[in-house]
This record gives sequence, structure tokens and C-alpha cells, in this order.
Amino acid sequence: MIPDIKFTKHAENMLKERKLAKSLVIEAIEAPDHTEQGDGNIWHAIKKAGPRFLRVVVSGNKKPYKVVTIYYDRRLRLLNGKKEAEK
Repeated sequence: MIPDIKFTKHAENMLKERKLAKSLVIEAIEAPDHTEQGDGNIWHAIKKAGPRFLRVVVSGNKKPYKVVTIYYDRRLRLLNGKKEAEK
């Protein structure tokens, strides 16, 4: 499982700085609540974590994936059971 997901140095720093468990990030990639396509081979895995949404920016369309950065996305909220961007 973990060998299929690599973390950049920046992503490792964000795990420590934001006190995030690596297992939560892996879960977000393997079973996201929502995904968004970015530029090129970048995509975003979004997972609800308590009252917030964790956004994991991933490089690679197939394994091994590379985690670029991780953060709680304050622009997202849950409305009527669906993820929507705040206006």
C-alpha cells in the first residue's frame, strides 16, 4: 500500500506542520469522497475529515502516486449532503 504512494519533502513537512496522520492522506487517495482534475497529471483527492475537507494534491494518474501537498480546504463545505464551494 505505502510503496504505491510517495510523499514529496514538502508534503512530509505539511504532515508534520498540520499534525496530519499519513494514514488519513492514504485513505483520501485510495477512497476519496470527491476528486478534481488539475493540470496535466495533477489531481486532487478530497476527503471529509470531521467538519472539514482534506485536500490532497497528487501527481500521477497511476501508481506510484506522488503526494505534492496536503491541506484543509476552507473554501469547501457540506450542503445538503454534497460538497460545494462557498461563494
